Amino acid sequence: MAPDPPADALDDALALLGRGWSVVPVHTPRDGRCSCGRPDCPSPGKHPRLRWDAWQRRRPTADLVRRWWRRWPDANLGVVTGDVSGVIVVDVDPRSGGDGSLEGLEAGYGPLPATVEAQTGGGGRHLYLRCPGRPVVPRPVAPGLDLKGDGGLVVAPPSLHVSGAAYRWVPGRGPGDLEPAASPAWLLALGAGGPPSSASVRLSPSRTAAERAEFAELWAALGVDLEPGDRMYRCPLHDDHHPSLHVDADGCRWLCFGCHRGGGIGRLRHIVGGGERPLDAVARLPVTLAGGATVEVAGEAGYQDALLALTGGRRRYSGVSVDVVAHLVPEPGNPVDPGAIAVLIGGHKVGYLRWDDTHRLRRAVEDAVTRFGEATCVATIRGGWERPGDVGFFGVKLWLAAPATITRPGPPGA
Repeated sequence: MAPDPPADALDDALALLGRGWSVVPVHTPRDGRCSCGRPDCPSPGKHPRLRWDAWQRRRPTADLVRRWWRRWPDANLGVVTGDVSGVIVVDVDPRSGGDGSLEGLEAGYGPLPATVEAQTGGGGRHLYLRCPGRPVVPRPVAPGLDLKGDGGLVVAPPSLHVSGAAYRWVPGRGPGDLEPAASPAWLLALGAGGPPSSASVRLSPSRTAAERAEFAELWAALGVDLEPGDRMYRCPLHDDHHPSLHVDADGCRWLCFGCHRGGGIGRLRHIVGGGERPLDAVARLPVTLAGGATVEVAGEAGYQDALLALTGGRRRYSGVSVDVVAHLVPEPGNPVDPGAIAVLIGGHKVGYLRWDDTHRLRRAVEDAVTRFGEATCVATIRGGWERPGDVGFFGVKLWLAAPATITRPGPPGA
């Protein structure tokens, strides 16, 4: 049964227009599909019903908005972002790691101010901020975190998501409760593609918690008790009467200005006496989902510790490319999306299928679980390099057909 049409969308559209925001009618999801009629629509219920170039430069009239909703009374409501509306929007997608990305940014730069906020129908967040008075180009700023600026569009309450859930204003943070807060300078700098100008703020390091713990243990074995951040210590590698050893405990880098030694974790392991460990083997399991097309995993930025452990616990200059077997596990109890499918490797969760891949592959995953007790496929862990001044994230790709093909499990090790 199709979900009910958005309630009072016209009244909300006129109210937002009265606040100076440019609004447009957006397609509506019906029975899991988009009202645009495309069976393969990549953004069901999220794209305008009309050409909207003009409304990126000027706002429509109230009479025109009424005509739009008389023509499409169940239309979702879209807000055009950027200078035309005086707002930009931070789009947080928790399925792709957006919550973790925002937490890391706020840890390094400071929290975003209290501002107008909406809960999306898909479990995400839209944070409305005041436009800075200069062009802001829509772009991703971190995994699962997009900045919607000039020429951008967001779906606003009371619109419907393809899941059947409605977009809602967070209580006390609707556009009638408070004004959009000023956009922080660091967010605008990241949105422009560069780091903030202030040297006093920085992103959380890309090193994992496990690496930072090992780094501290290695220094402790040499008699140096590390403290957080960048600090100077007496170097245990030579007769140091004045602190000449600089250590970045978060980034796991070090350099002694006295004996001119330095490097990262690998160099420190060599000095302490540890050898390089080979990659930990992940057991080869029967594969029930086969294919040769790559499927990207979402949200792996939040599982870097697990991926580091799966690939041996130590980084290499060139990174890794390891073929393993992944389990695809439906999570009906997931509080964000009951239809979510988690990706597990070697018993460790490493991310989720993206929404469109979940919709496309759910039937094959469920069939494999029913027939064989598990849905497994070949996966590749890549990245995670360590080079001078550069530490890479690990990523995961799955190898699945489109649509996925169910095969009989082969013998272990096949």
